[in-house]
Amino acid sequence: MRISLLAIDVDGTLVTEDNQVLPETRAALRRAHREGLPLLLATGRRYRTTRQAMDQLSLNLPVVCLGGALTKSKAGQTIHSEPFSVGQVEQLLALARRSGQSLILQRDADGRGGPDFLVDAGVEWNEPTRYYADVGGDSGRADSTPERSGHDDILVVGAFGNRDELRELEDDINDSGDYATVLVESKRTPGWYLETILGHVDKWFGIQRFAASAGIDTNAICAVGDAANDLPMIRGAAFGVAMGNGDPLVKQAANWTTGSNEENGVATLVGRILGSGSV
Repeated sequence: MRISLLAIDVDGTLVTEDNQVLPETRAALRRAHREGLPLLLATGRRYRTTRQAMDQLSLNLPVVCLGGALTKSKAGQTIHSEPFSVGQVEQLLALARRSGQSLILQRDADGRGGPDFLVDAGVEWNEPTRYYADVGGDSGRADSTPERSGHDDILVVGAFGNRDELRELEDDINDSGDYATVLVESKRTPGWYLETILGHVDKWFGIQRFAASAGIDTNAICAVGDAANDLPMIRGAAFGVAMGNGDPLVKQAANWTTGSNEENGVATLVGRILGSGSV
């Protein structure tokens, strides 16, 4: 099978646990770019932090970020976004507040101006939420009454905290409407992270939207990742690849398992594709 596009997750896949792209992986992706293999980053990160990983490659690449809710061109232009309605944002804020959780509301700041994210300050922040807000610095803003602001550009809502408490919130969210949730141990912020997007949105949705807009064959895409939010693209792609450090469910769903992110697993995959032009 000849590959029309290689979609690459960022955390746990492209970067190591200390948020670095290893030299061998960087060289492999630059070679792939020179040889004309279309590359796409597909991540749960917001665009600004995805750019930080991209800058390590010294490449401008298209990006599907925020779990599939936002697609950016290699020039950073917004190609497509899938925001919540104002009513859905209000509903999610009410559910989170009822359980004592503060929501983080992610936006497309590059497309519309303003902060990357808003943090509901109408609820006392737990330690992980405060950490995230502090690390985000000027990229974020606290808002004590976000439900009154009529936000129509929220793409993802997230919550940090204790796994059991977030599980209860996840159940409430899934019972309340057409939403998709992923609960994972956070890689860079203490504790666990619950991510909520619209029910029809995931990384594979974003990848397909990008491929269709770019005239790329959606039946010949390779996707590589490590975590639960990568499952839709691993299952949907013609050739799904799991990282060696990946979740067992991801490995089970994949067509092939490469090395870990600390072992240049992405470079190994690129070498396989470029070696024959196919997998």
